[in-house]
Amino acid sequence: MLGWLNVKKKSAALAQVKWCGDTMAKATKAKPKSAAASKALAERGTFKREADAQTYAPLVYAAVRPYVAASARSVAVWGDTLVDCVPPAYAVRYRELKDELDYAMRVSDAELAVAAAQSLMKALEVMDVNARASGHQPPAVDGVLCERGGKVYCFVISGSMSAIRQRWPTWLVYHVSDVCAMMENQWQDMMAAVNKVTDAFPDAKVTRYTPTSLEDTLDF
Repeated sequence: MLGWLNVKKKSAALAQVKWCGDTMAKATKAKPKSAAASKALAERGTFKREADAQTYAPLVYAAVRPYVAASARSVAVWGDTLVDCVPPAYAVRYRELKDELDYAMRVSDAELAVAAAQSLMKALEVMDVNARASGHQPPAVDGVLCERGGKVYCFVISGSMSAIRQRWPTWLVYHVSDVCAMMENQWQDMMAAVNKVTDAFPDAKVTRYTPTSLEDTLDF
């Protein structure tokens, strides 16, 4: 009996050695990652996109756009509170999927970007359903919520801005009249230029504002 056990252990050990050898052989034959892919993989979870830092490939940009729109719709309802209303496993998986999308964008992998974007859109739907089923409700704010540069902006139409700031301290809260006052008093020249553009292109939106010197002119 003892001898049989010894033989069995030796066979298992040999099988383990063979499996490890096969695995190492497959790993040796694997196609090496490019320097860009290896660097992006090492930096997953730490990526911060700076303005004008990178221009994405057209196919990658097309793959990401539906998720960007879905995310904007979610923020308009929940602000940044949705991930706080679901189980931790949901929030962690959502973060992982965002990291995967960042990686796909950095290495210009359109196929991976499509898969990650689709999973993220599905995740938003699942988290919304789960949060509501668990008794959570979106923030009751009479205003507009949007995200820009990783920050949530709340433009209040009516209600107490102080109460909103205390309840959601991570938000940047302004009354719509504040925005109107800044546009009227501080950005007259800029808004005049914007109005010229929107007159010619009614669907145009301001995506970035870069201050210009007093000597600069905008020729339309």
